[in-house]
Amino acid sequence: MHRRTLLATVGSATVPLAGCLSAAEGTNTGSEPPIEPEGRRYEECSREVIPYDMFPRKIQAEINAAVDGQYEADHVYLTEAMDIDESYVSVDDTYYNPSVTVDADRERLALVAVEPKALPDQRPMSVEHYRDGERTITVTLTAADGTTLIDETRTLHPGGDIEFGSTRRVGSHELRVTVTDGDKTEDELVESVEINESRFDVLAVVEVDEIYVTGAVADLGICQFEATA
Repeated sequence: MHRRTLLATVGSATVPLAGCLSAAEGTNTGSEPPIEPEGRRYEECSREVIPYDMFPRKIQAEINAAVDGQYEADHVYLTEAMDIDESYVSVDDTYYNPSVTVDADRERLALVAVEPKALPDQRPMSVEHYRDGERTITVTLTAADGTTLIDETRTLHPGGDIEFGSTRRVGSHELRVTVTDGDKTEDELVESVEINESRFDVLAVVEVDEIYVTGAVADLGICQFEATA
């Protein structure tokens, strides 16, 4: 999946994120409301993972049927409320990947649980190195069940932001950053890092006398799904 860019992420920043965007093409800069496709009922929410409780009751009923097996109708309204190719539905803390097929003018909605729990888009893990001279840096990211998500070693010169890997896996993971100068381990950081929808990246900064972890975090908005008809 290659999700459209919704905001510019900045290291060590908290970025507000709107919950809903109109699905109409183009940008409306005047006072007129955006023009929606003919027959459209709901606006599209741009969140990456959309909680069940935020959806209108009509769409909740579609989700209920699909979770229990499969939902079939002349039209699946979930396709209006979200981009099913780019976002997941969250029900009782389980993420579902939706898909819709068409057969003889009938639409069928299926929801497949994402296991292990993961996000639609990758979250990059990068390192900035500011010590004097070349250093060898090893980054490992390990899930609570022992799965190694990232294990990368690189030799870095001072300055710059270099990606060591990425993960979609949701949860509290152990991050270990080891700095080596020649054959000597110079410094090491071990810290728990939470990967979820609101965290857009993880950045380890290797300063002269410390290592710390930061990254871009968003305040997620509430989907309103205002009816358009």
